[in-house]
Amino acid sequence: MLAAAGSSGSGRSPAIPSHATDASVSPAASVFQPMQAVDEIFDYANFLWDAGDAWQQVNPEPGQQMSLDGQVLRNQFAGQPLGNRQPPLMSSPPNLTFPDRTAMDELPDPSPIPDASSQSEQAMALQVPTEDDRLMDYFSRVVVPPILAEVETQKKWLAVRQVVVDMASASQMVKWSVLAFSNLMLSRREGSWLASPEDHYQKAVSEVATCGDESSPATDNPSSRREHLLATLFFLSYVDILRGQIKAADSFLKRAYGLFQQGEKSSFAAIEKQFLQWMRLLDARAVSAGGQGLLLSKDDELLLVEASPASFDGGGADSTREDFGDGDIEDVLFQVLYQPGIVFFQKVQSFMGRISKIDPWHRSRGTVEDETEVMNIGAAIAADLRTLYEQRPPLMDYAVAGKLTDPHVSPHLAFVITRAFRTYLANYHASKVHLHRVAYKTFPLTKEANDALNQIRRLARLLVDSLDADNSLPVNMLWPLLMLGSEEQDPQERIWIKTQILRMESVAGNAKITAQVLEEVQARQDAEKVRVDIRSVMHAIFNSCFAIV
Repeated sequence: MLAAAGSSGSGRSPAIPSHATDASVSPAASVFQPMQAVDEIFDYANFLWDAGDAWQQVNPEPGQQMSLDGQVLRNQFAGQPLGNRQPPLMSSPPNLTFPDRTAMDELPDPSPIPDASSQSEQAMALQVPTEDDRLMDYFSRVVVPPILAEVETQKKWLAVRQVVVDMASASQMVKWSVLAFSNLMLSRREGSWLASPEDHYQKAVSEVATCGDESSPATDNPSSRREHLLATLFFLSYVDILRGQIKAADSFLKRAYGLFQQGEKSSFAAIEKQFLQWMRLLDARAVSAGGQGLLLSKDDELLLVEASPASFDGGGADSTREDFGDGDIEDVLFQVLYQPGIVFFQKVQSFMGRISKIDPWHRSRGTVEDETEVMNIGAAIAADLRTLYEQRPPLMDYAVAGKLTDPHVSPHLAFVITRAFRTYLANYHASKVHLHRVAYKTFPLTKEANDALNQIRRLARLLVDSLDADNSLPVNMLWPLLMLGSEEQDPQERIWIKTQILRMESVAGNAKITAQVLEEVQARQDAEKVRVDIRSVMHAIFNSCFAIV
């Protein structure tokens, strides 16, 4: 279907010099430095600090105006103190730096709490940072949700992160949710001993419980009420998914869905659309582990996927500026070329939710009426999948075939887009296999499902061929490999698939248990000669279900 990969575009990652101390590096260059940053996705068993390293010590220039698709992000809180919070303990320099993402020892340590036993209470009040200060400082410098590494540029995260910090100065519920998020991330990286004893999560939950959908006790500014609630719901649902609390996460996602349905669609600000878009991605993952997937409605795609702010457009840039550097140009090219792929991938994630909704965990199955209805729904999903493929980005075929080469694009840009688009397409084909296993479980594979398996196998090998010896596939290849392995009959191919999954253990905390689940699925299917539900196997082995996307 697509041409074989060329030698240049699909080659190994180009050598990237370290810019850890180079203050002259263009902001755009950071988009391409951490190659895995745009390829890794949510890891539900462990936090991917690998994906977040790229953003440590990276902050916008002082006074830089942040915007999303030409809409300036709210800055009414800019310059306000964050409660009693002291200034950041280890502020980033105004110039961007790009540390070696593979050197974990170089990560900035969390800000220490000084021993103030010899200081007066007055001095402590003025000088000693509190636990909350430490966590907020940590968030403002390091913490980056892995999911953003897959669908957003570095500039976007910097903008939204600053808005969230500003929001936290005006809203208690935003503050508590961010601190809960930061505390979880910090404890996962450094160990539970460093976790804060304060229950920021419960404080945020209490604030949400007392907050009506159209009001907030934290502010009298109507334009900020819904923004604060959506921001809080995003961080709380994220925390719950990381902790495996799918029911709690689903309740917050349902609350966000209610806000979206009740509000006038034209009234949603850019930052609100952003949080809704991110929660939609969370919902696509939660639904595979039992969530409702309310935000995955096809009717809402136009606003939450295509029309939502998915990349920076430089709306705050000076139109009279003439000193654009190569990095500025490459950054714009990256956004223009990469954005259609992001939209494609987001729509693929929607199918994850739609297919999960017809599995036996989400609806009744087994009767003639049930199976007839499921097959009809499956046929509609299959038709929509074909339509989505016909609407794939024009650049995708060239990228997947390894045709992005000089003089058209730089090696960095070619590598990032080629790797990402191959991964996106593999997830698309995984949806076809997933659909067959759910809707047509007892039937032999169709030609379309067989073709999808062949495409996953081909794309996975292209990705592996582009890896250095010490690197692994991007984390969001776990799902395509699981789908491929669940239908694979060849013993040697099974070994290869398991090997690739286990190679991902350094960047995916659930890689090992995913391999265990796959082995058990294969063993049961071989013995019973019928397909086995993967989620049932998860419950049988681990007495729980974890999301793999």
